[in-house]
Amino acid sequence: MASTEAPPPYFRTVYDETLHSISYLEPSIMSMANNPTLLGQLEHHSPTTDGSFSVCIAGGHGVFISQTLLASIPAEHCPDLNTTIANQTIATITNKPMKSIGTIFIPVILTDAQMGEKIRIVLYAIVVPNLFMGMFIGGSSKFLKSSLWGPEGIIYTFDFGQGGVRQVKGI
Repeated sequence: MASTEAPPPYFRTVYDETLHSISYLEPSIMSMANNPTLLGQLEHHSPTTDGSFSVCIAGGHGVFISQTLLASIPAEHCPDLNTTIANQTIATITNKPMKSIGTIFIPVILTDAQMGEKIRIVLYAIVVPNLFMGMFIGGSSKFLKSSLWGPEGIIYTFDFGQGGVRQVKGI
C-alpha cells in the first residue's frame, strides 16, 4: 500500500555502510546500555511521533537496534531484516548473553553540533529483542573518533571518511 503522506525532508547522507563489508564476529554490549547519551531520529516514523529515539554509546563492539524501535517504522519504509545470521550470540556486561534476530541497514538522522544541519547516516545494525535503549553503539565503532564531556554535556566526534569529521552534541 502506498503512503499518501508527504515525503520526509531531504537529509544529506554523510556516511553509508550499505556497500561496506561490515560484520561483527564477536558483538558485545559492555554497558548496562540504559543511559542515553545521544538522540537519533528515524528517517521514516509513525505520524504520531517525532521519530526521535535514545542512543547509548558505551563500551562494546557493534551497532545494535531494538526490535521495538524497528517495529515502530511504518511497513512501507521498514528496512529488510536479514536473518542469515539470526540467533547470533551477543556478549553482555552481565554475562547473560543476548541473541539477535537478524541485521538491517538503518538510516539515522543526527544533528551536526557546529552547523545545526541534519545529517543522515546508514548503519549496519544487529537487531536485538529487549534492548533497553532504541540503539546501542559500541565505543570501538570505527567511525567514533572521540567523546568530550563538558559543562554543556557530551560532544561526539565522528569520522565518516569521505563524509567528513562531524561533531554531534549528546544529551
